[in-house]
Amino acid sequence: MSSSKISKLVRKIGFESFKQYKQFFGGQPVILDDQKTSSELERLKNFLENFDPVLVDEFLTLFKKYNRIVLFGLGPSFICVEYFAYKLALVSGKNIFATQEEIPTKHLVDEETLFIVFSVTGKSASFENLFNSLKSCGAEMLLILEEYNTTLALEIDNIFYLTNSTQNENLLPFEKTRTIFFIFIEEVIAKLMSERDTNNLERIK
Repeated sequence: MSSSKISKLVRKIGFESFKQYKQFFGGQPVILDDQKTSSELERLKNFLENFDPVLVDEFLTLFKKYNRIVLFGLGPSFICVEYFAYKLALVSGKNIFATQEEIPTKHLVDEETLFIVFSVTGKSASFENLFNSLKSCGAEMLLILEEYNTTLALEIDNIFYLTNSTQNENLLPFEKTRTIFFIFIEEVIAKLMSERDTNNLERIK
């Protein structure tokens, strides 16, 4: 009998695990498995239940104004923007760039550019210098933050907070999850694909 069949059987007769089943039939006290949901799962559940699609619409309003999009992220956030850049290039027909280097970024950005930064906390010391150096280029700038923090002293017009919460403060920024970034990215892509399909149908008609 396979291990999966054994697991199903012991759950069917009222045990949470095979370990509990062995404890019971061995005459030992049954120790309940820890079923406590992690605080991060609760936070994600709350985000999904309260997700505001207006954020997607507001993002697309800015996005559609520009044909040149530069996405910036540090550490694991760069992986998110690389993925986003790939998906945007497939559905938008715009010039999309992903970078994590400050100096090359300055050569990618001009007044025809939307510059988008993804950051969990927004607390990187380099952000202030980066934004200040890009202001002279005349680019539109957007900071997308995962955590809610209104104490940031960044001079930027467009800031999107994806949640009203923060992750575990004991975690360093590179240790924090990027799950909510990916959910937001997929919602943006889904909306763009829906609009593309609608436009294609209109052309056929």
